Amino acid sequence: MKILTGSRGDEVHEHLYENGQRRVGHRILKKNTVTNNGEFHPVPGNIVLIPLKGTVKLTTPDQECTIKNGQLAILGPTDSFYLTAIDDVEFVGVKGGDKMQVYGGLKM
Repeated sequence: MKILTGSRGDEVHEHLYENGQRRVGHRILKKNTVTNNGEFHPVPGNIVLIPLKGTVKLTTPDQECTIKNGQLAILGPTDSFYLTAIDDVEFVGVKGGDKMQVYGGLKM
């Protein structure tokens, strides 16, 4: 077992864990921050975005949705996206392998 603790601060973008195709990223964004200057960023594999605090808007070329604590978004390797912090927001992104797997009923 590993216990991971992220950095604190106004703007954080870090990888807490990386092993092969698995990665756990941690981000903190101030309200109204838009990632990648509003340009679409390719998804580096199958990713689950999990907000820990605040609300974040997820924009893809095909849709826009808002997620907050208690929700998650699943993106595939063919997606691209950028994020907009509706509030001060903190979230983790979990990147899996190339194969889709099912954990607790959630398809990742």
